[in-house]
Amino acid sequence: MALSAREQQALDAIARRLRAEEPALAESLTELATGRTSVERGPSKPEGWPIALIAISLAVLSLALLYALSGSPEPMAMPAIR
Repeated sequence: MALSAREQQALDAIARRLRAEEPALAESLTELATGRTSVERGPSKPEGWPIALIAISLAVLSLALLYALSGSPEPMAMPAIR
């Protein structure tokens, strides 16, 4: 939908005022509008350390459980409920 001549003039006046008062902001908005953006830090790859930490924790827990259960050859007796 196209703007009317009056709306376009008002928009141009806002743009001129913005460029005069805040040139850095005006440049950033212009880059966004044209698709020319410069990113200081690009999108990062998902880091694998949380998954590695969970895997190591599970391995240590499994080994500790196996070690604890290997000391008692009989299964633990459940107390009778009366």
